[in-house]
Amino acid sequence: MRSVQLSDRSLVRRQLLAWANQFPYVCWLDSCGNEQDLHGRISWMLGVSDGPGIFSWKEWEAHKGNWLLGGLPYEWKSYGEARLTSAVSPEIDWPQAPGFVPRLLLVCLKGSDRVWIVRNELTGWERALERPLKTQPSHPVPNFQSNFSKSRYLKTVDLLRSHIREGDCYEINLAQAFSAAYHTEAPWKLFEALVTVSPVPFAAYFKHNSQHLISASPERFLRHHKGQLLTQPIKGTARRGTSPTEDQRLKSSLQASQKEQAENVMIVDLSRHALNRFSRPHSVVVPHLFEIQSFEQVHQMVSTVSGTLDPAFTEMEALEGVFPPGSMTGAPKFRVMQLIDQYEQIGRGMYAGSVGYISPGGSFDFNVVIRSLVYDHQEQILNYHVGGAITYDSDPELEYEETLLKAKAIREIFSTTNDSP
Repeated sequence: MRSVQLSDRSLVRRQLLAWANQFPYVCWLDSCGNEQDLHGRISWMLGVSDGPGIFSWKEWEAHKGNWLLGGLPYEWKSYGEARLTSAVSPEIDWPQAPGFVPRLLLVCLKGSDRVWIVRNELTGWERALERPLKTQPSHPVPNFQSNFSKSRYLKTVDLLRSHIREGDCYEINLAQAFSAAYHTEAPWKLFEALVTVSPVPFAAYFKHNSQHLISASPERFLRHHKGQLLTQPIKGTARRGTSPTEDQRLKSSLQASQKEQAENVMIVDLSRHALNRFSRPHSVVVPHLFEIQSFEQVHQMVSTVSGTLDPAFTEMEALEGVFPPGSMTGAPKFRVMQLIDQYEQIGRGMYAGSVGYISPGGSFDFNVVIRSLVYDHQEQILNYHVGGAITYDSDPELEYEETLLKAKAIREIFSTTNDSP
């Protein structure tokens, strides 16, 4: 396995994605140089395939021992729990958990400017690194429309609070979806623009035929490495300040918020129970609780839960069993997923799912698909979801405003993106 030395991370990303866009299957995973994640070793990874080795994750055993990249749409929840069949469909309906064995795989480790060529069965990518990219006019601004009117969103929050009062659940994630008619021949440029304004540790660009996921996710779903499982749920959001003094005040306020701590600890408990099912007895711990991590757009409250994988289970059984991310459902998990299906009235698709990789040795790392655009080139539809955790103490107006805050980076990119490579 050889390596090459590269410079100018963002230029390399643009050059490689422009080249890769000709192929039907592409997965770019990127930490964006972010220093918040202390656990992952990969700075960025690019996998590309021209067709062979495509599979759904339920067929992963047939490809075990290879590098595997792909996504788990939210609707994959029914794979592990047959009673959770959805009555509503997503606007952009992904295949059931699409994945692929890359024919080209490039990996750059953190702290290094060398790129390891793990697999090299496609030609042309090295020449692409020498090709300058032209600056093009900006994209038009999409006319996004929500599937929730504001009044219906506020009413739905109150209805969910009634479910909480009656004991059906004690926390539930409610999302609204925004969609627009849209056309671009270079969806990867939306990704480049999004991670420029919102550099995050778990960004991903995933192309599966005509469908494209453009994700600036700050959240890890689940990692497995050398027998250790790790999940880092996010619950608790505050905007960034316009001055250092205001920024510190908002950060301190988030850290001290009893409401945000209550939401966070509910998901921590849910995550602890989920990992307990697949971990050695007494190995599940919470090394970090209510940690505040600051990103370009928002401050987030992040907790870390870890455990040692029980040898009675495979790493894939753990991934299946913990999915979907608890921060995107609520608790108790089974009941709130039924309520989500009842009240959101449109399927989530890739939103609230996960994208990542599995190594030949069984290590894996998957994000939580949030702060993300989804584009269907064939149908010419662009959409995104934003949501938040509803508890009995939730203020409907504030919950609605939080969803708009989380979409801030997505809204900003359309004045800076380019339409053609």
